[in-house]
Amino acid sequence: MYLLIDEAGRCLRAGNELTRENVADDACLWRQDGGAIAPVVGQTRLTLTSGELAHGETVVLNEGAFRVQVGPIRPMSEHLAELSEAGFTVLENVVTPEGILRIREAAMAALARQSPDAGDHDGRVGIRNGVAWSPDVARAITNPFALWLMQTYMGTDEIHHCHAPSVTTMRPARELLGTFPESGWHSDYPYHPGVLPFENWADAKVMGVQFNICIDEFRADNAATQYQPGSHALCRFPPKEFNEGGTRMGEGVHKEVRQMLAPAGAALVYDSRTWHRACDELNVSGEHRVAILNAVAPSWVIPMIDKRGGARAYRRSSTKAALNARERAIIERLCNDATYQAPVGAPRIRRHY
Repeated sequence: MYLLIDEAGRCLRAGNELTRENVADDACLWRQDGGAIAPVVGQTRLTLTSGELAHGETVVLNEGAFRVQVGPIRPMSEHLAELSEAGFTVLENVVTPEGILRIREAAMAALARQSPDAGDHDGRVGIRNGVAWSPDVARAITNPFALWLMQTYMGTDEIHHCHAPSVTTMRPARELLGTFPESGWHSDYPYHPGVLPFENWADAKVMGVQFNICIDEFRADNAATQYQPGSHALCRFPPKEFNEGGTRMGEGVHKEVRQMLAPAGAALVYDSRTWHRACDELNVSGEHRVAILNAVAPSWVIPMIDKRGGARAYRRSSTKAALNARERAIIERLCNDATYQAPVGAPRIRRHY
């Protein structure tokens, strides 16, 4: 399945009429149908005037010229159903193949500039201002089908990031090999202790989705994130027993714990109430594992970290000039705009900065 993207970055959508949209549902996903192309839903068929429906190509239709970009492997309706039921889905092709290579190279170069003494082993290290040094990071976080999924799951088109996109690398374990560190189990923002005025979230609307983009494949041997399946539905913090005695998957209170496995270029999209843990000690691959971490919430949710420094770095950079009109507008909304006023009846969120 493919997206057809116009010069402004909008996706061609089939419906009662053809439209151009900033986010992409099933009606924006196209496939070859004999000598024509058709959406995965509906009866529309469009004739190719020139070009081939393949990633990176340009096709010409009666409606104009469109750049072809690889889309998800499964329909977006299936991802939404899975996220709604299980609290977690793996969304493939959020980053294009060429984008994966460029981000990883740029991330390692930025790490060397920013943290030359960080070392090559044990634990995760952040690489600041990703959208300032990589247009591909900006393109990844504005992916149209990922945005549709998060907006639909949270029931609002008005969403933003609660911290600047965080490019990180999980370094290979050395001193941590064979250890079972205590603690680390948590839910993500805004489901942090002291943020919300209540600690049982059963009656509240969804207020957060974690959108973690895998630049490298997430595997069992490179410390793919540990999580407790179905824990989002419990609507509470992890019990203290989860953070005692170390985590041994398959044993004791951690009997049902799994790892979030995904190919490079995919995103781990999960309800922020999910209990999970960064398992630094399990990176036995001997290699760094790069990802982009994003905490996404309705636009009225106060950010967990002041985003103004990241916004200044982006606006001083050359990234903005490399983006299309749609990407520029969405970066402003996600990363740079002021927090919206909370709706009537919304819980009061405590500011932490």
